[in-house]
Amino acid sequence: MKTPCALAVLGACLLSVLGMLSGCVNAPLSVPVVSERAIAFVDVNVVPMDSERVLTEQTVIVRNGLIAALGPTASITVPPDAERIDGRGRFLMPGLADFQIHLHSDEQLLSYLAHGVTTVFDLNGSPRQLDLRTQLAEYRRFGPRLYTSSPMMDGGQGRGDAVSVTTAEQARIAVVRQKLAGYDALKVYHTVSPGVYEVLTGMARQQKLPVVGHVPRTVGAEAVLRARQALVAPGSEFFATALRDEPAMAALARATKEAGTSVVPGLVQIHAQLRMLEDVEGVFADPEARYLSPEVLRNWSYSNPTRRIDVAAFGARERALYPAMRAFTLALQKEGARLVVGTDASDAGLFPGRSVHRELAELVEAGLSPYEALSAATRNAGAFIQQHVDPAARFGTVAVGQYADLLLLPGNPLEDVGRAAQALGVMSRGLWLPGEQLQRMRDKSAKSLQGR
Repeated sequence: MKTPCALAVLGACLLSVLGMLSGCVNAPLSVPVVSERAIAFVDVNVVPMDSERVLTEQTVIVRNGLIAALGPTASITVPPDAERIDGRGRFLMPGLADFQIHLHSDEQLLSYLAHGVTTVFDLNGSPRQLDLRTQLAEYRRFGPRLYTSSPMMDGGQGRGDAVSVTTAEQARIAVVRQKLAGYDALKVYHTVSPGVYEVLTGMARQQKLPVVGHVPRTVGAEAVLRARQALVAPGSEFFATALRDEPAMAALARATKEAGTSVVPGLVQIHAQLRMLEDVEGVFADPEARYLSPEVLRNWSYSNPTRRIDVAAFGARERALYPAMRAFTLALQKEGARLVVGTDASDAGLFPGRSVHRELAELVEAGLSPYEALSAATRNAGAFIQQHVDPAARFGTVAVGQYADLLLLPGNPLEDVGRAAQALGVMSRGLWLPGEQLQRMRDKSAKSLQGR
């Protein structure tokens, strides 16, 4: 954790607030200045997300990137030099998390913050993500808090960007290398053999490196749960070979809870596939597309589901999978398994940041309460990181000592999760960004992208 003095030095060295982009889309974003003054949200309604409740007429004081004080406005003394933010009639909640992203280009960092996503987990890491994680943590880059898995561990016939592990010895070496490199988790993919998967997970436990990712086709869900894989993302991986009936889903949900395995439902991924099958031109015409780099849009043009050879069969499977995954998501929630929001942004049709709000709506449509849906994007995400990655991490709730990653909303999100998409401003690492400022920054980013 940075000390107050260290933060002050960093803040003094940061660049001006709106000097956003150079000519190259992958060039570093200039970082808004971190104020050395305290910031006080005065007379605000706090949605702490530690339980389903609202604390009315509160004052929250932020200093050096942490929540320094929280309590009834009448009992909290605001420092004389603090920046005061009027919270009357407004609601303050934790920033959101997306635990399955693919950071294909760096301008997406701004999109996450603009949509209130203050923490992301890239599930196909590389040395580039490790370097970016350091730059963000040291305030040399502007964007959300970043965690990153290793590159994918896959079998000999796996993807070209994966690490091939076909023997026990390769698996042991691969795990140690990922740990020494500094990745936050070990990612497994489709074609890892059962024996190699067993070595990977066993070695990862020794190295205190959580295993995340897919359910390898050759391994199966039961073996993944026996190995207590930390995270399955997306949840549809449980149905890779066949859909399950309701009793089987309930049994699988109980086994997932007992294994301590967290799940990314990924309903928005299925929604995006079906939307592109129905209206791919409409997706590319979406106003949000202007904030994507030309390279990402070109990738979408050939990686979307309309380009599949088996497009009709794929569409039929996704339409059948959609209600099944909704039912399984509700079963997981009822059994007490930990759900964590992840969206596969920025794969085809999944707009960085905005896809989190679509997933929140999907979770409510599946039968979760607004509080349960929001928990998957806040407190559950923070609890996962604290349990598996960094015991010192403090995010996902609003409380003294927590990271100052916050959203200021015009209404109560526990009544309507859609209100989480209406942020009047976002606080990231203690830096306050009014909505108007974020929009100006995005407009400048879009103009730069369009000029390429």
